[in-house]
Amino acid sequence: MKTFSFKVFSEGISFKNYNELKFYGIPEICFTGRSNVGKSSLINAITNRKSLASTSNKPGHTRRIFFYNIAKKFMLVDLPGYGYAKASKNKIEKMSELVFLYLTKRTYLKIVYILIDSRHGFKESDISFLEFLDTNKISFQIVFTKIDKINKSEKEVLIKGMQFHKLIKNSHPFFTSSKTKLGVKDIKKQIIDNLKNDE
Repeated sequence: MKTFSFKVFSEGISFKNYNELKFYGIPEICFTGRSNVGKSSLINAITNRKSLASTSNKPGHTRRIFFYNIAKKFMLVDLPGYGYAKASKNKIEKMSELVFLYLTKRTYLKIVYILIDSRHGFKESDISFLEFLDTNKISFQIVFTKIDKINKSEKEVLIKGMQFHKLIKNSHPFFTSSKTKLGVKDIKKQIIDNLKNDE
């Protein structure tokens, strides 16, 4: 597969219930993370759009699953964030069920990008989510966001912190910044490589 433009072929289609989801017959590449981790900003950077994925400083802003058809090659999937501090219990349960069903039943899902805020590192909810993916044999890639907001010594602490859990100590995370576009090309290259392996 040759390198292609990450141009969005169609506007985002959103779903709030699993039974509404459609099957598109092309690979799905998923992005998720804790609330307000910078997921929407990174998606915008990857697709070179300013407002493809809506952004907000309010945790739990994305409460649906969004699908974006990228160059008719794959679906970029924007999952609701986990760890909703300000969502009601009922909404949390519904969103958790939606995410659970999506991750365990989508046969075209290739990889899940787990976004971690560089300023805060791994939280308990991140580790729990990673363990869930590992148990269900779902491929994942760790992505540190907002790397421009920490200094060199803080980055070293971040890397050392990865040694404390077997699921992440041997991983090779991407360090990204939606503001400077650092790491965006690396993510695009990995996505293309994943699609090549699927041919």
